Amino acid sequence: ARHVVLTGEGGFFARTVARSFADLALGVGRLKRGTAKGTVILDVESDLAVLWLMPRLTAQALDALQLNVDLRCRPDPPRSLPGDVDLVLTWGPAALIGFRSEPFLDLNAFPVASPALIAKGPDPASPGFYAAHRLIHERGLYWWRRYCEAAGVMLDDVDNHLFFNRTHLCIDAALRGLGIAIGDHLSCDQHLRSGRLVQLPGPVLPGREQYHLLTPDTAHLSRPARQMRDWLRKAAQK
Repeated sequence: ARHVVLTGEGGFFARTVARSFADLALGVGRLKRGTAKGTVILDVESDLAVLWLMPRLTAQALDALQLNVDLRCRPDPPRSLPGDVDLVLTWGPAALIGFRSEPFLDLNAFPVASPALIAKGPDPASPGFYAAHRLIHERGLYWWRRYCEAAGVMLDDVDNHLFFNRTHLCIDAALRGLGIAIGDHLSCDQHLRSGRLVQLPGPVLPGREQYHLLTPDTAHLSRPARQMRDWLRKAAQK
């Protein structure tokens, strides 16, 4: 089979054409969307929306922004976007034509449990604590396998498991005392401060990826998008 290799000039031309089509799609989408004036459309990964964004998007914050917010959620990083989206919060550095990506939030992972479950014993500092309770997983064994290796705990000694495909469901199950979940400071911050969850002793694991903020790759960002972008950046720094 023959392969076509672009020259430097050809590659530059291809990127320019792709960006131009992306700009056209964004423009047409915004003309068609029919939303109220001063509206910003924010596309957000669902776990981040439930566990981080919504607790911060208070009535006071909305009053200060003086914007209409159209919040759209999805379970996984987008491969493409509708033409009317202004800003994106996604897991990992999604490469989408027409958008530039910047690191937004880091996270570290650690086990969490409810005080009621911890009270059942044994001592949370002992390896037997994990074997005595149900382990809560998100989409497989990855995080618990990593944690057990770091903590010197045998995952094979645990017979009771509960699986979900979303982080917020794992955290909700831990709040209900159904088992021990792998949490992080983004998903568990409010629950840790209120005492509804407790960070268990042991290693803290660095996250595999960061959350990223995607903004249109243009020099003329709309006022609503610019205001929401600036608010998100400030919220991420707190």
